[in-house]
Formats: sequence, C-alpha cells, structure tokens
Amino acid sequence: MTAEGDRDSVDDRDIVGYVQWAAFAILCLLALVATFRFYFAASEAIRVWFSPDFVPVFQAVFNLVVLAASAIGISVLVRRIA
Repeated sequence: MTAEGDRDSVDDRDIVGYVQWAAFAILCLLALVATFRFYFAASEAIRVWFSPDFVPVFQAVFNLVVLAASAIGISVLVRRIA
C-alpha cells in the first residue's frame, strides 16, 4: 500500500512539474515577444525624437545597453544552472 501511495504522490508531482514547466515556457515566450516589441518601439522612438544626424549614435548606445543587460542575464543564469 505504501508503494501505491508513493506512486500517486510521484505522479502528482510529475503533473505539477509539467504544468510549471509549461507555464514557464509560455511566460518565456510572452517575455520574448514583449522584448522584441519594446526593442523595435524604442528604436522607432529614437528615430522620432532625435535629429537624423544623431540617430546612429543613440541606436548604438541603446544596442550596447541591451547587449550588456543580456550578457548579465545570461551570466547569472549560467551560474545558477551550473
């Protein structure tokens, strides 16, 4: 009887784990879409708000900030995973 009870609790944990991973995947997809939309909206705002002569400079700074934030995030994740 103990083996059956253990099996049921393992199955419940497996289902909960799968639901959590599915929710994680959906949230990551939503975050990815929101990130792309933000990136392109910010790029358009730079084109609208700044003089055409300075757009490449502000685009470069913006891209550098995005790259640095991504590198920091990847570094944190790699340390947590490893």
